Amino acid sequence: MRGNRLWVGMSLVMMAGWAVLAPPAPAEAQEPVKLGMILAMTGPGAFYGQVMSRGAQLAVDQINKAGGIGGRRLQILIEDHKSGDADAAVTGARKLLDVDKVPVILTSYSAPTLAIQPLAVEKKVLLLNGGGVGSVLVGKRNLYNTRMLSSQTAPFVVQWAVSRHSAKRVATLFWNDAAGQGVNGAIKEACGKLGCQVVAEEPHDIGAKSYSAQIARIKAARPDVLALGSFGDDVGYILTQARAYGITVPILGVDWTPNAQKIGGKTMEGYAIAVDRFDPAAGDDKTKAFVEAYKAAHKDSPEFYAANYYEHVELILRPLMKRILDRGGDPAKQGELLGEMERALSARLKFASVYGGDMQIHPDGTVSKPLGVYDVKGDALTLIGRIVDGKIQARP
Repeated sequence: MRGNRLWVGMSLVMMAGWAVLAPPAPAEAQEPVKLGMILAMTGPGAFYGQVMSRGAQLAVDQINKAGGIGGRRLQILIEDHKSGDADAAVTGARKLLDVDKVPVILTSYSAPTLAIQPLAVEKKVLLLNGGGVGSVLVGKRNLYNTRMLSSQTAPFVVQWAVSRHSAKRVATLFWNDAAGQGVNGAIKEACGKLGCQVVAEEPHDIGAKSYSAQIARIKAARPDVLALGSFGDDVGYILTQARAYGITVPILGVDWTPNAQKIGGKTMEGYAIAVDRFDPAAGDDKTKAFVEAYKAAHKDSPEFYAANYYEHVELILRPLMKRILDRGGDPAKQGELLGEMERALSARLKFASVYGGDMQIHPDGTVSKPLGVYDVKGDALTLIGRIVDGKIQARP
C-alpha cells in the first residue's frame, strides 16, 4: 500500500514536471484575434454597413482559409451605430472594448467615429475609418482614415463647377453633422480661393424625406450650381425633389450609391461627384484578385467602400499582425496593433492597395489615394476626369 502511494506521488510530480515542460498550445488552438466593427447596419445608411462588412469579411475568410496569420485566425464582431447615432456607437464601442477586448475597431461615419475616439485612446486601441469624411477626423489620436476626407475631395467639386460650368454662385445642401458640415466648410473655403460665392447654405437632418423648405430657399438664391454634402439614400431624394421643384442647374456632390440611384432614377442623370477613384476593371493584380473574389462571394462588383474595408484587414492589419507575431508579441492584446501602426508610420512604410500600387497613410491620419470626377450616365457612374497633382484632367 505504501508503495502504491509512493508511485502515485511520484507520478503526480512527474506529471507536474511535464506540464511545466510541455510546449504551449499550438497557434491553431489559440483564441482568434477579434476585430471590432461599428457600422450602419440599420437605418437609411444600411447599404454602407452591408458592403463595408462584406469587404472586411471577405478578407477574414481568405486569411482563415489559408490558415490564419502565423496560425492565428481572425473573427469579426459588428455593432450597429444605426446610420450615424453617436450614442449607439458609444454603446457598441464599450461592449467591443470592455467585454470583447478587441485591439482594433473598423469604424464609419464621422459623428460615431468622433464619439468613440476618446474610448479608443483610453484603451490603446487602433481605429481605422474607410467611410467617414468629416474634416474633423484629421489629427485625432489612434485614428487613421483610408478614404479621402471632405477637406481633400470637396475642393474638386468647386474646381469642376468653376472650370466646367463657369459657376460664380454656389448653393450648398448638406447633412447637419460633422461629415456634412465638413463638406460645406471645404466648399466655402475652395470658393474663396477660386472666386465664386456661396449664396445659400442649407443643412438637413440625416435620413430626411422632405427638402421642400431648403430647396425653396436655394431656388430663390439663384445659384449657378448646387453642391451637396449629403450621403446615401438622401442624395436620391434630394435630386428627385430638386428637379421636381424646378432646380435646373447642375448638381454636384461627394457621394453616390446604387440605392440612391434607384431612388433618384432619371433625375440622377448628369449628377457629378468628386470621390476616391477605385476602378474594378483596373489591371493591377491585387485589384483583379479582390474583384474576382468579391464577385464570386456576392454576385456583384465591389465599389470603393467594400474595397476600403477589405484593405483594412488584408493590406493593413495582416502585415501589422505578422510584424507583431514575428517579434513574439500578441496581436490580440490591446495596445499592440496601435503601437505597431505608429512604428510603421514613423518608418514611413507604405501599405499595398487594391486601388493599384501603394497607399501612404500620414501621421495626421489622412491618406493619399487616387481621386476622380464621375457623373451619372444611365444608371451608373462614368469617370469624366482624373485628379493629378491637384488639378482635374478632364477625359476627352
